[in-house]
Amino acid sequence: MQKVFKGLRWLAPAALALMAQGAAADVAVTLGDQDFTDGSTPTIGDFLTAGSGEPAPFSGVFSGGDAASNFSASWTFSYAPLSTIVGASLKLGIVDHESAATGNQVASFKLNGVDLTSALNTLFESHGGASREYNIYDLVLPNSVFAALMTGTATFALDLQGPGLGLFGESTFNGAALDFSTLSITTQTTTTNGTVPEPATGALAAMAAVGLVALRRRARR
Repeated sequence: MQKVFKGLRWLAPAALALMAQGAAADVAVTLGDQDFTDGSTPTIGDFLTAGSGEPAPFSGVFSGGDAASNFSASWTFSYAPLSTIVGASLKLGIVDHESAATGNQVASFKLNGVDLTSALNTLFESHGGASREYNIYDLVLPNSVFAALMTGTATFALDLQGPGLGLFGESTFNGAALDFSTLSITTQTTTTNGTVPEPATGALAAMAAVGLVALRRRARR
């Protein structure tokens, strides 16, 4: 039995190395809390109360107003730097952004300086955006931003523009408020059934078989 343990000793470092190669972790960072359901129309008071105590700009405070100025805000996600990214998305809860008005309401949307304005405009125009309406959007991030995401710091900056939706029709400016935002990053591929492939498994089995053969030969001697 002592010979068996001695013979298997050399397998341990290689096995651990292969297991490490097959391991990977996904990143999901959320700022603020989701306080309402998509399509709801919370009052300003309810929105302020729900967001109280959460980090800015998710604290329930409105930026701009339909009669005064446009919404403008930025927020930063921080996490450990990454070496590999195969996919990423951003979830955003926003109220009173009024994308149902004519034209495009996103004046500028950037991630670490990379322009994503057109992508968010398309998403806003596809769903919701009525006056005082709360909506949740899921934006798939293009691979052109993966290098920026690998740094471990992702800063999003959003500026809206009019027209908005006022009491008597469309307004010059467009105010709004953010509820929460979630950045999700996938660092490993998955198979069609949703499982993570384990390239190390076959190699480990083959290594074990080789080890057993070697041990048998030694035992015969």
